[in-house]
Amino acid sequence: MASGGARGNAGRVADPAALRRERAGDSATWTVLTAPEFEPPEFPLDELSGREATIWARLWSKPQATEWLRLGLEDEVALYVRYLAEAEKADASGSVRTLVKQHQELLGLSTAGLNRLRWQLPAGDAPKVAPVVARKSSSRARLKVVGNDG
Repeated sequence: MASGGARGNAGRVADPAALRRERAGDSATWTVLTAPEFEPPEFPLDELSGREATIWARLWSKPQATEWLRLGLEDEVALYVRYLAEAEKADASGSVRTLVKQHQELLGLSTAGLNRLRWQLPAGDAPKVAPVVARKSSSRARLKVVGNDG
């Protein structure tokens, strides 16, 4: 393992709603992604399988696709599609599955990748999380739990 040097995942996760986000010298800007309004580009690799075609079409319907096209990441997305199709097989190697995880972060498909790239999903695409309802209990209620075994 390497010692020293900068580490990409070190430190706190950036927060777009931080109060001190607008301080002088802070060039960090967040991009709110939008739904793509274009057809998926042609698959750049040879021999597209049926499963790869399905994954390719699904990925290019995601909000991240607008940035992939702007940045010219069609080849990287195609490699991710190929790695994912390979990793789905029961006998896939650990190294292929590691490549899938690395590409998810590179392409902003994981939460860590979205944060690193400073991309925000549109409000409608944010995952729905059920609110946690905490039950308040009194000391009297806690004592009533203990039964009388006599």
